[in-house]
Amino acid sequence: MTRTWKGAVALAVLAAACAGHRSGEGDGPRVADADLGRLAPEQMQPVDDARRYLASARDELARAKLRQQDLTQEAALSKADQEAAEALRHRAEANAKAADASRAPAQVEQARQMQEQAKLAKSAADARADWAAKASAARQAGVRAAEQQVRLGDARVEEAKLRALQAASIPAATKYDAARFQEQVQGAQRAFDDALKKTRDLDGQATASQQRWQDLQKQLQARGTAVPTG
Repeated sequence: MTRTWKGAVALAVLAAACAGHRSGEGDGPRVADADLGRLAPEQMQPVDDARRYLASARDELARAKLRQQDLTQEAALSKADQEAAEALRHRAEANAKAADASRAPAQVEQARQMQEQAKLAKSAADARADWAAKASAARQAGVRAAEQQVRLGDARVEEAKLRALQAASIPAATKYDAARFQEQVQGAQRAFDDALKKTRDLDGQATASQQRWQDLQKQLQARGTAVPTG
């Protein structure tokens, strides 16, 4: 994959993330553009700050989706490892039968070593498949957490708009229920915190699983036999 192509993918994912989530950010209370337009530029500071947070959240969502895409081939690679380990097992069984027939000490020892390698290869392949599954779950959770952060950012923007109107003593501010804006932010914050905690828990599980696979892979390499690593 070239750097140019990667850049194009990143821009495409960012555009999709922004477009998709702007359309889904209007479920709660919102300040009308006409009312916001009553503010002078110097009175927009709280809104500008909140908008920067929202922009950062959208960027993180795009990155989370790219990280998820990075794992698209891992399931296929782990399956290839399992197939290679199964082929090694069949060869080990054939060697064991030949060794039983010949009873030659060297052949018997070779067959024993191959059977051990086959068992280790299967353990490593299974560990890789486990890591691929756990990593995929963690990346999916990361995308959901990023989506919740975008919703939180949008809620903060709307609350900041109302606070700016109130600070500027704009009469239109009185027609809004400030409690609803606060509840929207608080609810979005709780949802984001919960999603972030779940992501971190799943990341921890995936990291432990990856370490187990890598340890088994090193043991295979030390024996001079390893299933494909992709």
